[in-house]
Amino acid sequence: MSDVETPETAEKEELLTEAEKKALIALRRDEAAALRRWWQRLTLTPHELEKLTKQRSLPRGVRAVLRRCDSAEAAMLTQGFRELWAMLPESTKQTDYRDEQLQVWSCIALVAAELRKEESGVSLAKRLGQQKEQTGKPLMSELRFQQLLSCRTPEEFIQRLRRALALADKKGVSVVLLASVIALWWREHRGRLSAKPTQRLGFVLANDYFAATSGYSHRKD
Repeated sequence: MSDVETPETAEKEELLTEAEKKALIALRRDEAAALRRWWQRLTLTPHELEKLTKQRSLPRGVRAVLRRCDSAEAAMLTQGFRELWAMLPESTKQTDYRDEQLQVWSCIALVAAELRKEESGVSLAKRLGQQKEQTGKPLMSELRFQQLLSCRTPEEFIQRLRRALALADKKGVSVVLLASVIALWWREHRGRLSAKPTQRLGFVLANDYFAATSGYSHRKD
C-alpha cells in the first residue's frame, strides 16, 4: 500500500510554474502536480525532499528498476509505476480509457525515471535545441530531432526519448512538460489529432527546438 499524502489544492498549484500551466496540452494540472511530486520522491535525496514535502522518499532501487524496463508493459509491473498510479487523481484512473491511461502513464514513469535533475519550465525540445558548449551546434542534431518527430511505435518513441535525455545529460528538463509530450504522442498515436495545429506534437516540439537554435545559429549572419 502506498503512503501517499494527497497534497492540498494550493500545494498542487505551487508545484507548477505559470509557464508550465500554460504549456500543458495533454495533461491536466492536477495530473502534472502529482507527477512532479512522484518524481521528487523517486529522485531527490531525503534531505532535498524534506524541504518540499512531508512525503517520504521512495525506497532505493525503485528508480533503477524502472530504468531497466524496456517497454511500457514492463514498467507497469514495477513499484515505481504503482506509486505514481496511486498518486494520480481518481478521475484519471476511473475512465473509459483506463487501459490506454495505464499505457500512457507507465510510459511516462519509465521515461521520467531517466531524468536526474529537472529545470522547471524547460521543455525537452528546447533543451535539445540548446547549444552544445560553444560548437554552434545543438545538443541533438536536426536529423535526430526529425527522427524523434517521426516515431511510429511506443517502443521506438521510448528508445528515442531515452537517447534524447542522454544527449541532454539527463538534466535541465521539466518533468511535467516531458510527460505532456509523451501523453500528446499517445493521443495522436491513438488517432486523436487536435483540430488546432499549434496543439499538435510536431508543432509543439519543432517550435521549441528551433526557437532555441535560433538563439545562436544566426549570430554570424
